Amino acid sequence: MRTTIALFLLTGCAGLQGAWKAGTARADITPTESIWLAGFGSRTKPSEGVRQRIWVKALALEDDAGQRTVLVTADLLGFNRRMADFVAAEALSKFKLTRERLALNASHTHSAPVTDTVLRVAYPFGPEQEPAISRYTEKLLRQTVDVIGSALSDLQPATLEFAQGNTGFATNRRRVRLRHLPGPVDQDVPVLAVKGADKRMRAIVFGYACHATTLSDNLVSGDWPGYAQADIESSNPGAVAFFVTGAGADANALPRRTVEFAQHYGGAMAEAVNQVLKAPMEPVTGPLNAAFATVDLQFADVPTREQLQSRLSSKDLYERRHAQYLLAHWDKHGKLWDRYPYPVQVWQFGKSVRMILLGGELVVDYALRLKKQYGWMDTWIAGYTNDVFAYIPSLRVLKEGGYEGGGSMLVYGQPSPFHPSVEETIVDQVERLIRKVGVQ
Repeated sequence: MRTTIALFLLTGCAGLQGAWKAGTARADITPTESIWLAGFGSRTKPSEGVRQRIWVKALALEDDAGQRTVLVTADLLGFNRRMADFVAAEALSKFKLTRERLALNASHTHSAPVTDTVLRVAYPFGPEQEPAISRYTEKLLRQTVDVIGSALSDLQPATLEFAQGNTGFATNRRRVRLRHLPGPVDQDVPVLAVKGADKRMRAIVFGYACHATTLSDNLVSGDWPGYAQADIESSNPGAVAFFVTGAGADANALPRRTVEFAQHYGGAMAEAVNQVLKAPMEPVTGPLNAAFATVDLQFADVPTREQLQSRLSSKDLYERRHAQYLLAHWDKHGKLWDRYPYPVQVWQFGKSVRMILLGGELVVDYALRLKKQYGWMDTWIAGYTNDVFAYIPSLRVLKEGGYEGGGSMLVYGQPSPFHPSVEETIVDQVERLIRKVGVQ
């Protein structure tokens, strides 16, 4: 009888606390010196101040099998492959965190510092800006590793819940000038709520598929996702808000270009998230199964050295910079690359929600296709994860052309647009990982 009572008490306590443990950490990554801001090629000088402080944050989760997984979000244009590889190697060495259990997502704010070589061809600055960018990138990487460790050290009993809301400010930006084109958007707002054993909110993870390009001046800012996170934290004292960027490569918040618009969109997002939190949410169970792989995306038409040299006299500024960039690589390595290792990651939370985390600037067609394939109610699609190196068009967008379809390869320093197989290659790799984590 005593044994039965003891077992009941133990299982009752475990049920109260939940099968999960969670930990959070954050670090201020606001630059301490004037530095070139990322995202817009039209800027002609480095930053002139700070409108809003920016952050790198980590959410650590441990399921009842003891498997630890960490989500990192940052107010940055993006992590590239070199940056992500460095953080992953350090996390494995210091914390035994394997690659499939670490995701690095960027908000894609266009008001954060340039990091490493991300979108480098877009910017007109010279060698004098390189030292500040190198100092910032190196410090950022150390801070990112540190917040991962701090979040893992903060693991405490927790419960997880999931639900989705929606908000409507994302607009398909390809239709602004080409109104005959389709205008799909993904206006879902997925929300993961993490509560402590005392039922108080500890972390709120939310997503949306829309560019953070409301602001374009020379002040450091998280743009509308920065305002959204601040508003959510203000409404939920003690909680840390994490923004996960979705498949928003072809979506903008419109109209834009004023602080008031950025604050308005941030407030609308915060209200959408808070409405989800006030309504009943579904419990999220474990285990958390994870898979990660890269798959080669082929480029359609890698230029010859003669073609690049002929472009050095082009009237198009970006075409000239692009040729110079690729020729410098050719001189150093003896050739150009004809494919790119694309990162694909899947996290499956028990029999409930799954996150499909994809690299690059992902257009909305991927979100709509993958949600239809794996479940509209419980599938969360993220882009801008683990490597932001190019726009990732669907076959439709590739055929339509334009900036997202191929023109952006100039500013990203890639050899050419992708081969028409790009969409099926990615979707097939997602399917392989989906099966690996046990989704039927």
